[in-house]
Amino acid sequence: MAYAAVEFLKHTIECLVSPSQLKLLLPNSEMKLFYDELCHLQSFLETTDPSQSIETVESTEAQILDAVYKIEDPIVSFISDHRFLPASESSVNETLTLLLKFRQEICPFTKTLTEDDHNVREESHSSASAIVLLEKDKQWRNLFVSSKTTPRLYDELQHWVCSRASNLNVIFVVGMAGIGKTTLVKQVYYNPYTIGHFDLRFFLPIGPQCDLKEILLLALDQLGVHSDENHKNNYDENSLREYVYKSLYGRRYLIVLDDIWNTEVWNDLRRFFPDNNNGSRIILTTRLLDFADRAGIHRFIQIPFLNEDESWNLLREKVFTDEEICSRQLEKIGRKIAKKCEGLPLAIIQVAELLCEIEKTVESWKIIAEKEDPLTIRSDDDTSLSKAIFPSYRMLPQYLKVCFLYMGVFPKKYVITRPKLIRLWVCEGFLEPQENKTSEEKADEYLNELISQSVVLNTKLRSVGTGTTKTCRLHFTFRSLCVNEAKSEKIFPVIKKYTDSFPEEIDSQHRLCFHNNVLLSFQQVLTSLKSSVPDIVSLLCYGPKQQYPIWLYLPFRLLKVLDAASVRFYEFPNQVVELVHLRYLAVTSNGEIPASISRLSNLEVLIIHRHHRVIKSSNCPIYLPVEIWMLHKLKHLECTGFDLPDPSPVNDGSLILEKLLTLSGVSAHSCTKRVLARTPNLIKLGILIESAHDSLETFNFFGNFASLYLFESFKCVVVNPGPKVVSFIPINFPANTKKITLSGCAFPWEYMRVIAALPNLVALKLRWYAFCGPKWDMSGWGGFLQLKYLLMEDLDVQHWIIEDPSEFPLLRRLIIRHCYRLRKIPSEIGEISTLEVIQVDDSSQSVVISGRQIRDEQSDYGNDYLQLYNHSSLDGKKKKKDNHDQLLR
Repeated sequence: MAYAAVEFLKHTIECLVSPSQLKLLLPNSEMKLFYDELCHLQSFLETTDPSQSIETVESTEAQILDAVYKIEDPIVSFISDHRFLPASESSVNETLTLLLKFRQEICPFTKTLTEDDHNVREESHSSASAIVLLEKDKQWRNLFVSSKTTPRLYDELQHWVCSRASNLNVIFVVGMAGIGKTTLVKQVYYNPYTIGHFDLRFFLPIGPQCDLKEILLLALDQLGVHSDENHKNNYDENSLREYVYKSLYGRRYLIVLDDIWNTEVWNDLRRFFPDNNNGSRIILTTRLLDFADRAGIHRFIQIPFLNEDESWNLLREKVFTDEEICSRQLEKIGRKIAKKCEGLPLAIIQVAELLCEIEKTVESWKIIAEKEDPLTIRSDDDTSLSKAIFPSYRMLPQYLKVCFLYMGVFPKKYVITRPKLIRLWVCEGFLEPQENKTSEEKADEYLNELISQSVVLNTKLRSVGTGTTKTCRLHFTFRSLCVNEAKSEKIFPVIKKYTDSFPEEIDSQHRLCFHNNVLLSFQQVLTSLKSSVPDIVSLLCYGPKQQYPIWLYLPFRLLKVLDAASVRFYEFPNQVVELVHLRYLAVTSNGEIPASISRLSNLEVLIIHRHHRVIKSSNCPIYLPVEIWMLHKLKHLECTGFDLPDPSPVNDGSLILEKLLTLSGVSAHSCTKRVLARTPNLIKLGILIESAHDSLETFNFFGNFASLYLFESFKCVVVNPGPKVVSFIPINFPANTKKITLSGCAFPWEYMRVIAALPNLVALKLRWYAFCGPKWDMSGWGGFLQLKYLLMEDLDVQHWIIEDPSEFPLLRRLIIRHCYRLRKIPSEIGEISTLEVIQVDDSSQSVVISGRQIRDEQSDYGNDYLQLYNHSSLDGKKKKKDNHDQLLR
């Protein structure tokens, strides 16, 4: 995409020389003017409305791409060669000529886009009727998700549509593209009981490029008022509004607004839907998860993905006739194929069409089953799935597109953590700095937007923060789209096999992503990389972790991101310290870290792991070089197996990490006053204690926390806990601590009073003997004033006693996991008015029973929002909701 190309060139220039120095490279500040033009061009692309003029915008972007690619290599080479040495006259003249030509090529773009926009919009609107006719003629009867597949959703929606409530009610049905929103609504819309219940019914397809007049004319058509094109042109919008309003007034009606993309359209349409107080209903379908909040609609249905059995049943129904029998061998392979569709009905339908075209034999089906993805999504596809998926991508704002496509670097089923993704986006330079927000805060908003657009799937919620994601993933359809589009847009190719590294496959790419790390040890591959992409800015290695070390050649002078944590090096790769533009570095090395790492002055993220087989069990720390304190831009440091050195003997006030926000993987040896005093803005601290042979000394730091540090999140994991000498050590935490995670500490339950008294604690995770003892008695504590999330996992507690639910006045989520000795959940937990979820995983049956009693009792009191989830590894199934009546809210 043009936006990504402009952004890449702009940030590459910034890596080589600061914008203030650009005016020194060419006479008359020509280079500075060129940089300013790139900034203007980027702003222009950002403000392009994705719902307007798709054909014209794509054509314009192609021209911009061509202009940028022509000038990119000469400009980067010129700046790189002459930022320290003066340029020759011939070199200056040649560069000035290129700049003039570039300026001439990009000048007319904004004018062209503005002039052509109206015409293309008219063409797109004129095709809307044809689309509607296609829907009416073909797809009304092709309902690919039968009511047998989603019976509860169907029953809930049907009951709501025909309920006795007299006022005008609105509901919206939400889910990603292809999940069956329209199909579900059509089942209800065409139900004979529904038809007889309403005087009038409208089914109005909206779409991303909607025109109010076209929608009103379609409503007129469904009222039976048929007009030719000449008469349609004579109608004005106001008269159409009045006609539709009068037609609906006093009558019971059902209106479906299918595939609505923004609240402005809804606000325009709702004005001519009268509330006749006679049971009229409006159903909206949308891909936007936050539509309800923005539109002020409080009732919704979110359609889930099909489970494995439902997926196979749908595939079998579409492939086999009633007379055909599916053999056990085919069923086994067919289930594998259906599972790879990841529960998306439209993907299953398309795969079924492919299977219908081949022989129903084990050999033929195995070819499909052995593919990584059952289908490939491309922009030039004419399949129904691609047509459904691509609008979700095209409608993203420009600033979100490159962030979204970048997510294709992660392998299939890769668990993408929010912090990792955000840090990569920031270090790649995808976000422009803002005065009132940090880059991380802006990236956080970007991820929330992608999730709300249903192009990124939320897989796990954070314990801190309301409804925000902790981990996410891409559905295989969107991941396929990302991988193919990113390669064609020169953002990155995914390299899995030797032929993927050939020059014709990687030429002009800006980043490289390896899903097979072994290829990096091939001399032929390295030669191809050096000759084809010497100026890449990112090298991402996300193949399986290597058992044996490899040697890696790194000739990429402009590298900003090197994520090679899954590659095992013999020793720390010294070439890395020559990559002075690095902002993100992740490696696994058994050797010492050289003092020359201080040369990486632009580093913001540093992740250093020691190979798990060589991490020693003794308490003798291995320190990072003292020069680590010279990395003043460092924000995030994760150094498993290493510790921060004490810089105090150096007596140098410049040895301070003033921007460091997170520190993890260190041992208690890094938690001294002299060390942490040099990280004044630290907000997250994670300690890993591999052995507790000297537990008394190891845990001494707990007593000083409150007076010394101001972090908001603390995690302490003891891998091999020793005797319970910690009972003699006082513990304390800063008053502003919001999240605490403890594992293996073996504290007595009496110490919990200190944690309960923290005024700002929101999340508490107790794992693997974090606290020990048969009884946790909270009688008279009066603490946990802000706690919203409580996890109890692998604890030996038997009796949990609560006298008053006010001990947890704001608790929302309670998770009990692997607590086999716990007798029951205190009944007082059910009296907490804010409680939303109780989750019980692999615990005693009595705990499950007590959870059900709490849920049922609250339901009797009218609290239908409390959900109980129960999972047992014995049944081999995923977590399931223990109650089945909360699908519609």
